Amino acid sequence: MQIKSLSKYDATRVLELIHRSVSCTTEAQLVDIMAELRGLIGYQAGLSAVAGRKNGAPPELHVVNVDYPHDYLAELFRRDLVRKDPIVAENFRTFRLQYWGDTFTRTPFTADTHEVISLAEDFGFNETSQGHGYGHGVKTGNGNIGSFFCYHGLERSARTETILTLLVPHFHEALSRIVGPKLGSIPALTPREKELLAWLAQGKNTWEISAILRISERTVKFHVGNILQKLNASTRGHAVAIALGHGLMEME
Repeated sequence: MQIKSLSKYDATRVLELIHRSVSCTTEAQLVDIMAELRGLIGYQAGLSAVAGRKNGAPPELHVVNVDYPHDYLAELFRRDLVRKDPIVAENFRTFRLQYWGDTFTRTPFTADTHEVISLAEDFGFNETSQGHGYGHGVKTGNGNIGSFFCYHGLERSARTETILTLLVPHFHEALSRIVGPKLGSIPALTPREKELLAWLAQGKNTWEISAILRISERTVKFHVGNILQKLNASTRGHAVAIALGHGLMEME
């Protein structure tokens, strides 16, 4: 999924949100950015959360709420339903874009699931029928930091999936800077690694980069692997977001 698949208007808005994410330093700024995203994709309620993992223990979430009812979130945590929610569990298992309807379809219906759904329905969030939505998250390369971004009230849409795939790595970096564990310095990148990063930022795949730089695809994958390791990134998009956030490259 690449930005060139979006309309000119959508691509411009996405680039604006990425730019704002790079310079985001407070929870209030992040909430404003997420509210701007609501104007772009039309979600009904959204929030983000970041968690730090230690010694395999369950993640402790720090939530940055945009417009979910505070009473609903308070009840979720009071009854410890966050850990029982299939959407949250799927996020911290795969860290992939998920459409809620798909997750509920393949999740066994248990008493815990029923409790989660019943509470959502009490607050007008019927996640399994009319209240569709998306979840997405990113983790660091070593898996110690993971994020969760939740958007209620969205029907399945290739446009929405493209926008979220492009933006969530940048939202993750902003959230990690604000509330996540502080990370050490990043190892220096070589000129070739910076060159590859620039092409990755433009959405080029392995074959395209190999043709542009006249190197083998195996060599491209080798350099990309080094970039991911140095930046402690889990995906190529995450690597670009980290590089932008640390001033290792400029936005085009």
